[in-house]
Amino acid sequence: MRKILLPVLGLTMMALGATGQDKVQITAKMPELVNGDRVLVWNAFSQAQDSTVVKDNAFSISVDVQNGGSTFILQAGLDPEKNGLGMFMVMQPGKMHIEGGNGTGFKGATFSGDAFVADWMEMEKIMEPTHELVRQMDDLTADFNEANKLGDKEAAKRLSDEIKVLATRIATNGKQFMDTHLGSTGAAYVMNAILPKMLSASEKISYLNKFTGRAYDNNLAKTMLRSLTGTEMQWIGKPAPDFSQPDTNGKMVSLKDFKGKYVLLDFWASWCGPCRGDVPELKDVYEKMKGKNISFVSISIDSDKSKWLKALAEENMPWIQLGDLKGDQNTAMLAYKVKGIPSKFLIDPNGIIIGMGLREPGAILKDKVLEKALNQLMK
Repeated sequence: MRKILLPVLGLTMMALGATGQDKVQITAKMPELVNGDRVLVWNAFSQAQDSTVVKDNAFSISVDVQNGGSTFILQAGLDPEKNGLGMFMVMQPGKMHIEGGNGTGFKGATFSGDAFVADWMEMEKIMEPTHELVRQMDDLTADFNEANKLGDKEAAKRLSDEIKVLATRIATNGKQFMDTHLGSTGAAYVMNAILPKMLSASEKISYLNKFTGRAYDNNLAKTMLRSLTGTEMQWIGKPAPDFSQPDTNGKMVSLKDFKGKYVLLDFWASWCGPCRGDVPELKDVYEKMKGKNISFVSISIDSDKSKWLKALAEENMPWIQLGDLKGDQNTAMLAYKVKGIPSKFLIDPNGIIIGMGLREPGAILKDKVLEKALNQLMK
């Protein structure tokens, strides 16, 4: 079974409120199912587990589904690798039935039910050749690591070149699937399980903002976007919410004050390590952007003014600094539906959000991630 991955960008996440919850009803009738065996359904996000027992070579189980859908592991018996009765699947509220089988477990069974089931079966069929490429790349990567361990530079170079070729093919196939299935449940899975290291953060954010319907209405896609940007809201192309926040002297500043200019909006806090880690890059780009039609605006979600001011003095951030001292109830933060910081948005002169996130995992100052992103988006 393939791995479930999530992007990690070092964001500090706020406490999340309760999410919408519904159920998926799973039924199965298969000769491979052994009476008395335990059936387990495990939610990869909430870690919740539900179980039942096989009776008459069949089972029925109802499972809670949060936030529109989630990635689940379905397993029957103690050895799914041997009996074939183990699988990953993005499940959404509704019904799914598994019928028959040819001795190969779930792989040879017939799946039916609501639209998310058809989405998944189509993805599995289209992407099976790519899954094989992923398996080949995993094997080559193991050989590459062994060659490095043995100090065989020639073999390591050859294997590295072969891995790059496979990675390009996998990325091309994955992008093609997503481009033609922007509303399919399978698109989020392809991004997360097949392409996690082959797309930049900005590419992932772009796709996640284009996903529609079942492709985005699931916990997997929403968690990816939140991890990358600090918000689950698909903001690209939407009007930026106005805000009115006091600066350090109490003067009220609103987004409308910057009409006709680009605005780099940065949510941060004095206690947020990743936020303060971004400051050197912000300062570098701010200096380079002087004289251009852009304003930098940072909004603190601090609740203690003394700590906010102390951090500003320590970091020497020369651009506009705002904060209403309401902590995680900051009105601008709520308007932008920010659930994790740092969270950045680029707003164009017409008040439309054209960029979000603007960070890359593992990037350092010399990579110029923010500078390159702004120059690209402000063309």
